[in-house]
Amino acid sequence: MKKIITIGFIVLLLLSCSVEPGRITYKLNTAPFPHPDRADGYMRKDIHYSFDEHYSDSSVGVVIPLNYKKKNKVDLLVHFHGWGNSVDKTIEKFVLNEQLEASGKNILLVVPQGPKLAPDSFNGKLCDKGGFERFIDELLDSLKADKIIRTKKIGRIIISGHSGGYYVMAHILRWGGYTDKISDVLIFDGLYGNENDYFSWLLNYNGRLVNIYTENGGTKDNSEMFMAKCDSASIDYFSGVTKDLEEMPGDRVLMLYSDLGHSDVMYKRQNLVKILNSLK
Repeated sequence: MKKIITIGFIVLLLLSCSVEPGRITYKLNTAPFPHPDRADGYMRKDIHYSFDEHYSDSSVGVVIPLNYKKKNKVDLLVHFHGWGNSVDKTIEKFVLNEQLEASGKNILLVVPQGPKLAPDSFNGKLCDKGGFERFIDELLDSLKADKIIRTKKIGRIIISGHSGGYYVMAHILRWGGYTDKISDVLIFDGLYGNENDYFSWLLNYNGRLVNIYTENGGTKDNSEMFMAKCDSASIDYFSGVTKDLEEMPGDRVLMLYSDLGHSDVMYKRQNLVKILNSLK
């Protein structure tokens, strides 16, 4: 179900952003791109991904739930897409707005444009030191100016990533800022590397980690090694199979095997809905 926006509200929003029902697209200076490290584009396997087509878009999509209520704190779910994706494609393919609605949570879904339709995990300014904090600050300024929120006070920030989205999340946890506000980290078949950043976050903060891995997604070995690392540090975790779970356990660390495909874990069997419903 999509949010209906009145004509007057549309006029107000168009002063700083583009609009469609239930969704706003901002152009932010602190968005991942453009970034100096991709000023000349990116080369992979003898294919050049140009700056103009793949690294110049500063779009940030924000999905507003139908019954969203302005409160004294703002909760955000910031999702990072994987390779070969875009903001529009990610929201539509993985029915993120419908999943958010189904959870009934009073959370704004935020999807920054990473490398657009390119096989690249680098998320520009959000991989820089302090980049995530600057991004959140500008985003909250924009949302408050457009009267979508009444305060810039942060309640909780959930960061979520599918596939290659793991890379930017690791950098955010390492040095992006607002680390104490990050309550949950959701990895959808993406634990390809940077395990130390996730492990260090678990050791130093009280947030929750949910990792879903598959048989053929390239994440199984790393996920099993991560569990062994948790064992060695006496970090408790729940290990299970997603298809056997009618609801998500409330454990601080969930290491969940899925028999679904690499992309299917994002929307089939309502994994995201179940995770949101298990938030404390």
